[in-house]
Amino acid sequence: GSDGVYFCKCAEDLTLAHKQIIGVLNPTGKTNEELALQEFLVGDEYIVDTVSYEGKHLCVAMWVYTKRKGLPWDERAIISSQNQLLDPSGEKQDTLVDYVFKVLDCVGLKYGPCHTEVMFTPRGPILVEVNARLHGLQGPRLIELATGISKATYAADTLLSRGSLFHKLYQEGRPGRYLYPRLKHCVQLVLCSSAEGYLKNSIQDTIAALNLPSIIEILPAVEKGQFISRSRDLPTSSGSVLMVHESMEQIKEDTRKIREVEESGELYAVYEEPPVGSPLLSPARRRACSNMSEEALQPRIRLDSLEKMDELWASMNSPVPEAEAADGREMEIVITGC
Repeated sequence: GSDGVYFCKCAEDLTLAHKQIIGVLNPTGKTNEELALQEFLVGDEYIVDTVSYEGKHLCVAMWVYTKRKGLPWDERAIISSQNQLLDPSGEKQDTLVDYVFKVLDCVGLKYGPCHTEVMFTPRGPILVEVNARLHGLQGPRLIELATGISKATYAADTLLSRGSLFHKLYQEGRPGRYLYPRLKHCVQLVLCSSAEGYLKNSIQDTIAALNLPSIIEILPAVEKGQFISRSRDLPTSSGSVLMVHESMEQIKEDTRKIREVEESGELYAVYEEPPVGSPLLSPARRRACSNMSEEALQPRIRLDSLEKMDELWASMNSPVPEAEAADGREMEIVITGC
């Protein structure tokens, strides 16, 4: 994720973004001195996880984001709803893999893991970022549970074991590419808080009490007694739930039950005042919650994750001139501190 993302349509927007970013202390503890500008990309966002050895590449997992735009407490809010592991092959998957392999060749990545973010636009796939690293957080474990091999195992093989596993899977000369086995379905569900106050009950305990078969781990962003804000984006989400199961229908049913306790308010019962011994929020969470004020939301909406660049609410999308619309371009750029 990142901090200080603005969508700019005109010079006034650029001036405001500059004013709000330059000279500000960012979450890394450094003062912003430069801006980065990026074209706004319309389309769906994908993750392609790969591993490379001697300039050859394997795709070991692909994911697609699902997003929610507009919430009852904030019609302009945008938040990721979930990431879902895709089947290894299909028209869109094949196009993505071919594109990402070319990206890896262009940047000269010949050994080790890579985590690439791509927007699939009307013009086709367009690179958002390419990172020579593992899938973050619990990603390697989820890949292992769903496909049988952890991304960490792939990485260790290419960096420490001379690619012995890689060669078995790559099989030089065979038609087509390696297709990872999708043994189970996998979803990373993002929780969305509808309440603001001091959390009465443990999010983890409440969800665990549902005894849902597909859940393997619950990762709350806020603990019992801490301040919870209404979610509007990924940094202000109330946590995530990792789900792995042979049946996608089971995952959908479990997701429905989790959303029910969210929407009923059962998951987010709060006190107005902090209880005795209320634990402090982390600095990153405190900063995310501070952006909930009207001052922070006006006059432009600020997003906190470069990986969610396509999550622009419909009200900001003005008609595109015919010459621009022909190739799917929006009259929009994204600006952020760096």
